[in-house]
Amino acid sequence: MANMITPENQPEFIGQIIDIFEDFLTEKGVTLNNPEIQEAIDEGEDPKDLAIISGSDYSSLQDSLTAMLTEWHVLP
Repeated sequence: MANMITPENQPEFIGQIIDIFEDFLTEKGVTLNNPEIQEAIDEGEDPKDLAIISGSDYSSLQDSLTAMLTEWHVLP
């Protein structure tokens, strides 16, 4: 069976997995100590509008998921 995940839709696929983590953390009331989020708040952003997983945290999680899913031959 061919991979249904193509290089073109891979970022969206990984993004949806991260969204699952984001929703879980939100439901549990978890916040992360992320200087990038604090910087956005300091610049006037509403904390309720900010993602828990963002900036370099998002990139790190994205890289780890991509590596693991590639190793397991889920991603091409």
